Amino acid sequence: MNILYTNFHFAEGGGHTTYILSLLENKKHTAHVACAESSILYRKLKERGYPRLIPIDFYSKPKDLTKIIKNTRRLIRAIEEYDIDIVHTNGSPDNRLALYACPFCRKRFKIVFTKHNTIKIHGVISLWRLNKFNDAVIFVSEVAKLDSVGTHANPRYHVIENGVDLNYWRKQSPMRTGRAIRLISTAGTSPAKGWIHLAEALHALPEEQRSRFSSSLLGRPAPAELKSKAQEFCGMEFPGFFTDPRPLLEEADVGFILSYKEASSFACREMMAMGLPVISSDFSNHVRNIDESCGWVTRRHDAESVRQVLLRILAMPPAELEAMKLAARRKAERDFSLEKMMAETNAVYESLMVN
Repeated sequence: MNILYTNFHFAEGGGHTTYILSLLENKKHTAHVACAESSILYRKLKERGYPRLIPIDFYSKPKDLTKIIKNTRRLIRAIEEYDIDIVHTNGSPDNRLALYACPFCRKRFKIVFTKHNTIKIHGVISLWRLNKFNDAVIFVSEVAKLDSVGTHANPRYHVIENGVDLNYWRKQSPMRTGRAIRLISTAGTSPAKGWIHLAEALHALPEEQRSRFSSSLLGRPAPAELKSKAQEFCGMEFPGFFTDPRPLLEEADVGFILSYKEASSFACREMMAMGLPVISSDFSNHVRNIDESCGWVTRRHDAESVRQVLLRILAMPPAELEAMKLAARRKAERDFSLEKMMAETNAVYESLMVN
């Protein structure tokens, strides 16, 4: 079976990039990737010498009609040349382009659409496109499905939780104690990730307690005002974006992801696979990632709730924190397997080929 993965982002792509890179580990089918040359996904695959990489720009606005036509033709040529059976799209712009290609393509193909966010699908036309023109729709969590389409049932809908490479995301060095408790997040610097509330919580601690923590936030440049505030409050470090953040996670003790709303979180699952218990917001999808053996739940937008968790961590014997690190890894092994995600995705592909 020949699969073509598409990614519409012109730059980083976040979870979409991680999702496609993860599925490329599946050796059961022959996978091609179509994305913009300016994207992080294209750059990463080019650096790896990936042999089936196709530069296509996925425009969607009416003002870009000429570009849409040009890239639809590119997509059609790729589908025909590589005998593509399934185009697996990951956003509205690339999903639309695949739909535009259908009537003009000599090769018949199926379309799969993965919904990575919780944005509500409004309007009859959008729902019609989702349900009528996609052969299968994958939601990355029950929350993503419920928030996107409500309780609407459709046999084409599938919920497949994101998995992570447990061999890649594994702590190599022995766990260490007797130093400042290092807090870290790889969830990114968007204000919606809620990290400013951790800075506020640390600021609210007496200096003696605050000095027992250090904190780092990885990702693209943070909004200047919030970054300045976090640095003033607690000396939070912003080391930037890392293609491979594992060395920094190796040095950490506790992860944090305090998002207000998120469909899924590769970052949370990767940190847990690295043996980090996680301070989480009470957004329902995050709560599904952790339990009391390997994390702490705080209220969204609530620095005081975070401060109370920090006090609990300070009061813990070192052996208890080490036990939570081991529990985080065990939960990742049990619930966040990439192999499980691949098997369920393969099952969707195979079901389309018999229909």
